[in-house]
Amino acid sequence: MDKNKKNFSQLKGLLVDIDGTLYFKGKVIPGAIETVSKLCEAGLRVLFLTNTDSKSPKTILKILKDYGFTINEDEIFTPVIALKKFLSEYLTKKSYFVTTVEVEKEFQDFQQVKGSELPDFVIIGDFHDNWDVNRLNQAFKFVLKGAKLLGMQGNKYYLDRNGEPVIDTGSFVQMIANAANVTPKIFGKPSKEYFLQALNKINLGIDEVIVIGDDIETDIQGAINVGFKGILVKTGKGKYFESAKSDIKPFLVIESFSSLLDLLLE
Repeated sequence: MDKNKKNFSQLKGLLVDIDGTLYFKGKVIPGAIETVSKLCEAGLRVLFLTNTDSKSPKTILKILKDYGFTINEDEIFTPVIALKKFLSEYLTKKSYFVTTVEVEKEFQDFQQVKGSELPDFVIIGDFHDNWDVNRLNQAFKFVLKGAKLLGMQGNKYYLDRNGEPVIDTGSFVQMIANAANVTPKIFGKPSKEYFLQALNKINLGIDEVIVIGDDIETDIQGAINVGFKGILVKTGKGKYFESAKSDIKPFLVIESFSSLLDLLLE
């Protein structure tokens, strides 16, 4: 038996990143659609674990279906889903949101501050549809007054449809956290809790699951933090990965998501 195949003899499930792993710059990465289908046909449980916090889960599902992927809504796990679960335990608490309008609508059943009210939670997500620094400054003031800082995910930057880097949620969260001298609670990758929630969703053990993604800091370091094997794809951010310059060591580096077929099934 191939050495690498032996490493996955207990494999029953995969946590798979989306943007940069399945598609990139508005195009499906070659072989990704067929690979998803074949992995599922082989009986593996696949959960698509994304840090996208600018869109609702339904929108993310629609994007994947429009690309041609056969995926169900319950096979997607996003920071929006994780944050809703958290807030459902604090229904009397009020929040101040710095997010896109689309994402804020996802939380319309939860209490939000009005006027000069002080929130219990300050929630920072992607807010590119209203890129106003005053929103961040208001969030900072609330945190100074005692509101708990919640970050929807921890990415420092993402690559846009042109492949250009754009400052992401994690950088804004850390900026406020540093200025206010507080420790934020992070809901997306690389949060250990986020990966454990995903693991619970597919009802498997850590040694039965691998993580696939293109981001060395959120996908691979997040996997390592929990004890998963993390496989880096050389697409999306992964194409810029240089092993000699990184302290984070993936379990494996593969050319693309479709390389999993040779690794796991053949």
